[in-house]
Amino acid sequence: MFVPPTWVEGLLIQIGMYVVLPLIIATISVIVIGKKLDHKESHHSEPHHKESHHKESHHKRSNHWGSKIIIFAFAFIVAVIVVYPIGCVYWFNTYEVPSIQEKTITVQGWEPRPGMLPNNNGMMTISNADQLLLVTTENEGFFNMENFLFGKFNTRDIFNQLKVGGTYKIKYYGWRNGFNSGFPNILSVEEVVNETGAKNNTYGDYFGTKLWWLFRQKLV
Repeated sequence: MFVPPTWVEGLLIQIGMYVVLPLIIATISVIVIGKKLDHKESHHSEPHHKESHHKESHHKRSNHWGSKIIIFAFAFIVAVIVVYPIGCVYWFNTYEVPSIQEKTITVQGWEPRPGMLPNNNGMMTISNADQLLLVTTENEGFFNMENFLFGKFNTRDIFNQLKVGGTYKIKYYGWRNGFNSGFPNILSVEEVVNETGAKNNTYGDYFGTKLWWLFRQKLV
């Protein structure tokens, strides 16, 4: 049975993948390249007058540290770019795929997903189905968001299928994470169990720009 990581475990795993690992790669790059630069400079150095040699050595050390900082920054950026997709695939295979489940739910309604906020005038714009959160009669929440690795790009179709008041068997992945307002994400509608009395999702109720409190009144 799949046991999802706690928010602390998930945070540490992602910090390790996307921050610590690139820092280690950047540090190793500085050490390796720095040694090569030191060897090159010592190989080409020649005896000089004591005073001028001291000034020149100080200047070289300053330039050397500047070079190391540039190398570190460049190596860190490149490492992040390379590690990020690898980390996404690792997270996908290790946590998201094993978390796939099926469940029968009854749709209570749709509401703006966490993070959707009104502007200073109290207006909110909903233009895509993945900006909505499905709420069940058991007060569970489900995202309906696209996912490249799962090949899911039909959020509007799933929105149309899951009618308010209908009962469905859905396939989903993920888990509830209160720390970052995370919810399971619907992959597909596997079966229509009961649509007696279900209402079609009217686009005008869910999409467009309107006052936030009117929007909430329509959705809940």
